[in-house]
Amino acid sequence: MNRQQLNLLRKNPDLKNAELIETHISWLLLTPHKVYKMKKDVQFSFLDFSTLDKRKFYCERELKLNRRTAPDMYEAVVAVNPIGGGLEFGAYQDNSIDYAIRMRRVDKRWEMAGMLERGEVTTAHIDRLADQLAAFHQHATMDKSLFNPIKALDAFSDIGNYVELFNAQIGPAKTDRIMSSIRIARTFLHKHRQRFHCRRILGFTVEGHGDLHASNVFLEHGQPILFDCIEFNDAFRKIDVLDEVAFLCVDLEAAGRADLSERFATSYQSANRSLLTEEDEQMFNYYKCYRASVRLKVTAIKLDHLPGEAHAGKLLCQLRRYREIYHRYVSKLQTYAHEPLAHV
Repeated sequence: MNRQQLNLLRKNPDLKNAELIETHISWLLLTPHKVYKMKKDVQFSFLDFSTLDKRKFYCERELKLNRRTAPDMYEAVVAVNPIGGGLEFGAYQDNSIDYAIRMRRVDKRWEMAGMLERGEVTTAHIDRLADQLAAFHQHATMDKSLFNPIKALDAFSDIGNYVELFNAQIGPAKTDRIMSSIRIARTFLHKHRQRFHCRRILGFTVEGHGDLHASNVFLEHGQPILFDCIEFNDAFRKIDVLDEVAFLCVDLEAAGRADLSERFATSYQSANRSLLTEEDEQMFNYYKCYRASVRLKVTAIKLDHLPGEAHAGKLLCQLRRYREIYHRYVSKLQTYAHEPLAHV
């Protein structure tokens, strides 16, 4: 879906008053009761929506995967079809020009990120969310394939593909400091590769959500809804459960709620014990470091692709917070990478 097609679609009488939300990879049209999510014609190092067939495939995949955790929210994939001089949503046709996921609209006031900003997230919310995530993981498909430290480092090192972007936003000196952390991650992965593999054999790598941050959780009337999982890259979704927990912990800490981050990790362990050794604790820090790098990268991309966005100042603040958290985790990672393990 390109902007010209989007503008034609918005001329449809049923959509002319729809609210438009733009992200770096999607457009969302919000009507009073429904949301239509369309994938942009874009390609990045981590996804490819550059053809019509790919956008159709990933719309259908997104629907199927998200129904695991939000079955009442994700309804169907619909086509974008020509009608007169405009466009409309409807059934698949030979001349369909694009596709969208149709969802039940959930009131934005239940979005966890906003609730954190307003101080509305309680320990009861956190406990229910931890229990739901633990149950999801316990029933998810396990992946016992060999741990590949090269692929793991490639995932961590993807932040290195955005040097120019970071140079423009935070300056070369701060960018160099971020890039130097890749070497520390390489040392850590090499040192602990046996434990990474052992955890796969033990069943701790599952086909999870893959993008579990605070903006992808609704707490509707206190009940968690996990939505918008990774559909465009299977490797991003087949992860250690500690990696999944770490992602939300990073967002809670970035919101200034380290207490809720600790509560979430503890509650999750009560429901699905997966921190078994001191080495696992160190790996949990590694995953926090990695997830902070993901948040850094995505926030930088948002700033670059939405230069006129009204909340650019907010994004810059988020960039700073994630950078601070990232460096804190890197410091611990460096200690773990170079010092011998204590006896466990």
